[in-house]
Amino acid sequence: MSDIYNAPQAELTEEASEASNFGSIPKALAGDYQVAIGNTISEAWQRTGGNKGTVWLGVLLYMLATIAISFIAAMITGQSLTDPSSGGGLAGIVSNIIVFAATAPLSAGMLMIGIKIARDEQVSGTEVFAHFDKMLPLAIAMVLMYLLLTLGFLLLILPGIYLAIAYLMMTPLIVDKNMGPWQALETSRKAVTKHWFPIFGFVIVLSLIYMAGGLALLIGLIWAVPLASIAYGVLYRNMFGGHEANPEV
Repeated sequence: MSDIYNAPQAELTEEASEASNFGSIPKALAGDYQVAIGNTISEAWQRTGGNKGTVWLGVLLYMLATIAISFIAAMITGQSLTDPSSGGGLAGIVSNIIVFAATAPLSAGMLMIGIKIARDEQVSGTEVFAHFDKMLPLAIAMVLMYLLLTLGFLLLILPGIYLAIAYLMMTPLIVDKNMGPWQALETSRKAVTKHWFPIFGFVIVLSLIYMAGGLALLIGLIWAVPLASIAYGVLYRNMFGGHEANPEV
């Protein structure tokens, strides 16, 4: 009888061991995670196999949805898409607010594609449409972030650079951990601050990957975009782990 149950127990132990390598909110806040840039990029590269189409479908849907939202916002507010001079005034502000709020969930969906691939979860390109229930907290969080970044850049630039990196994980914390806007901003800032310089280096490396892909007659972006998307997902997973209920932070 014992032989029958040995294999499943071994598999469960293996799965538990793998899950224990993932991060969590308490671990992230304590700085109990590693930012191994080389290993992160290497794992992301391995995971691009079979997942490039998923990421690129997400990108395509994101672009089409953004164009549609911009068109609808212009129609509602009476703006012209072909005349840049018509973007001023109250109507222009309202149009920009509509686009800003409606595209925030799309951006969140794009980030979650890379995160779910990194966590071996089922995901498709339609993930970009999966988070419109979080439109209000995402929009509020982004407005707060931009205000704080603007203030930071006005204060001798360095505080702005610090916050731009520190808020890197804000968006997925809202949709994946069900956090409120300020809680997500502060959780991201506190966790990233523990390893700010390595994460800053990680962002530089991702930027270089995008640049290299663009310089290779844009063909390199076929690999660069999925690679960067999944690499972000791997870092988030290593910091905050899998989907879970939001504990008090």
